[in-house]
Amino acid sequence: MKNILDKTAFPFFAFGLFSCASGIAAAADNAGLNEFHDKSWYLDEVKTGTNIIYINRENKPDSIYTIMFNTERFAGVGAPNHFYGSYTANKDYTLLFKKVNSTRMLPIFEMPDIKEHEYFAYIERTTCWKIRAGKLELYSSKEDGTKVILVYSNGRE
Repeated sequence: MKNILDKTAFPFFAFGLFSCASGIAAAADNAGLNEFHDKSWYLDEVKTGTNIIYINRENKPDSIYTIMFNTERFAGVGAPNHFYGSYTANKDYTLLFKKVNSTRMLPIFEMPDIKEHEYFAYIERTTCWKIRAGKLELYSSKEDGTKVILVYSNGRE
């Protein structure tokens, strides 16, 4: 009877050991993803080719065009609507947002160079991310395929 227990217990022990090891390896592989988690990111620039739109926050609420990530979800503020959803990020810097969900308030003001619906569309079309010089860059595109880079800073200086 003892031999039967030993032989039947081993596969469960091995499976448990493998699961634990793969979890540790996955955590190590995704360590770079934690660079943008649990931080408030403020949109500073929208780059399209040689054109750069600078987000001027003077005389406007500081909390427009923001984004924050936890391990599975994102949330932020457009202008003025709050938005949220889920995403998948990988160690190869790919990033896939699910549909952006948002509140439906009428804007008190609109930024002249980037409308809220454009901002949400850029987020939905994001394909990858990068941290460069302490700034988060989300690589996206316009409807016509033109490349767009959303550049965020962490915190307000």
